[in-house]
Amino acid sequence: MHVVEKRLMMIESEVQACFPGARATFEMGEDGRAHITVLWDDLMIGEEYVETATSWNQPERLPEYRKILAGNKKRLVVLVPERHARAARLKMLDLNHWWLFYYQVYGYDHEGTIKRQGRPMYCHAEPGYS
Repeated sequence: MHVVEKRLMMIESEVQACFPGARATFEMGEDGRAHITVLWDDLMIGEEYVETATSWNQPERLPEYRKILAGNKKRLVVLVPERHARAARLKMLDLNHWWLFYYQVYGYDHEGTIKRQGRPMYCHAEPGYS
């Protein structure tokens, strides 16, 4: 849960600039996958998943993520173990074929350090983004 707690703190600082008062909640699945929901005035504005190596490799992931982006027009963030981060970013680029760009991929290591893959998410480029 270490990674989930860190991500919740990151969400608070990222989201507050554009959505004052937004909050994030989470649920843990039986497979160790965490589902984070970002709410603003009781409106869901984002969904995030902290995947395990096993949960990330399930064949339904990409269709599930496409449904979130296309059907609900929400922001999607996917966190995967660091060794899968580059491959996850490339796999998520398949969604661009569907013009679904509102997502971000992060990798995390065994110490819970979270590193962004790709581009920034919220209002504009985040401070310190390269």
